[in-house]
Amino acid sequence: MNELSIFENTDDYTMLYSAMSSSAPSISRARINRDANVEFGDDLLGVPVPSIVLKDPSDQEFYAKDVYMRIYFDTMQTAIFDSDAAQYTNISSHFKDFGKPALDWQGGDKCGWIPSKVKDKLRTADPVAFAAANKVKLYRHLFGTIRMENAISPGSEEKHEINHVPFRIRLGPSNFMEISSVLGGLLKQKVNPASVELKIDFELNKRGSNKWFTLKYKPIMTNIVELDSDYKILLDDFFNLVKYENEQVAEKMRENSNGVVDAFDDILEA
Repeated sequence: MNELSIFENTDDYTMLYSAMSSSAPSISRARINRDANVEFGDDLLGVPVPSIVLKDPSDQEFYAKDVYMRIYFDTMQTAIFDSDAAQYTNISSHFKDFGKPALDWQGGDKCGWIPSKVKDKLRTADPVAFAAANKVKLYRHLFGTIRMENAISPGSEEKHEINHVPFRIRLGPSNFMEISSVLGGLLKQKVNPASVELKIDFELNKRGSNKWFTLKYKPIMTNIVELDSDYKILLDDFFNLVKYENEQVAEKMRENSNGVVDAFDDILEA
């Protein structure tokens, strides 16, 4: 896996990377920004909201409203986050098919995730099981390239043009379904989603006092991108990254299993 090193206005992918250890793959990450101000040193600086923020491997951040994505492929993943301890207690491997198992840290399948219809039936029938299932969150990961116009970086006065930088973004439950529908529509037209830029728009949602943004995607069908050898190279990088993360889940599961086995052995010896 390669690490992003510079943001140059170029179509030559080889200029966007520098070699790094395959044991620690890294790639720029994007997320939805909901805050009008961010901390920079001892100051609070204004940034666009809503917007997409892109953090490169050196932790430099770029914020922009005018954002375009090309999605190479997507995966799903489940996780349980302990808000009191501020850490994850279980994470599954990436998967594409709900019907197939996805190993998690505890040696289970998808952290115990079950479909919403099944979970809702537990609300009254088995409140304990419902509470456990409700802790499991389902995410979608998108891998591809991103383009950002007039992006700003806290601490810098100049505007940046981010051109087709490899990235990933993790979408939570409120943004889980929309992109699947868009990608599915492109595939039905026999169009590779990686060859189509998706213009990102934001929709404000409200429920009581809660407010959040969902992403909307507009395919730019008038400018189909021709896929070349760089596409295959980058796609392999993304696959290797997912493979690496799945191996980390398997390793974590083995560590947890060893602890259980050791404890059981101690009991038998006593």
